[in-house]
Amino acid sequence: MAAIEENPLQPLPPPNTFEEDRALLLHTHRTWRRSQHAEITRTAKSEEDQSGNTSPPRSQDFFQVDLREADFRHQDLRNANFQEAYLPGANFEGTDLRGANFQGANLRSVRFTGAQLAWVNFSQADLIWADFQQADLQGVDFQKATLRGATFVRAQIRGGNFFSTDCSWADFREADLNESDFQQANLNGTTFLNANTASANFQGSYGQHEPSATDFPPLHDDQLFP
Repeated sequence: MAAIEENPLQPLPPPNTFEEDRALLLHTHRTWRRSQHAEITRTAKSEEDQSGNTSPPRSQDFFQVDLREADFRHQDLRNANFQEAYLPGANFEGTDLRGANFQGANLRSVRFTGAQLAWVNFSQADLIWADFQQADLQGVDFQKATLRGATFVRAQIRGGNFFSTDCSWADFREADLNESDFQQANLNGTTFLNANTASANFQGSYGQHEPSATDFPPLHDDQLFP
């Protein structure tokens, strides 16, 4: 009994000491987490500020997708890829599609009214009954496409490529077709009434079509009244 009394047990620290240590550890951890979150937020905001709003839109890939009757109205789809996509009945009214690729796509009855389509690739596409009224089609490529019954009333198509294209029964009334290429195109039933076909190339085209105003040279008084 004496030995036990000579080596008494050390008293345990008061309970509140453990709680203080635990609270200090939690406080340190929370402070570190807040500092990390603030650093991430600052970095993201800095990158966003540097990018600004002037960077060009990223190319969007719709290769071979099925988007029949999709609504793309008034969107920015510059340089988008719709190659071989299935888009019958889709609506691109007022959409910016400059530089887009629709090669081999199914675009039957698609609406491109008032769209920006400069330098778009529609080669080998199915565009039966497509609507291009008042669209900007400068430098567009319709080579070997099918444009039967398509509407181009008042469209701007300077420098368009219609080489070997089926334009039968298409409507080009009041369209600007200056310097466009219709070589070997099917123009059966095509309407060019009041269209500007100055410098357009119709070599090798075939079919009966309604002529434009520029197909007839102006008559002088001595020709009207000989």
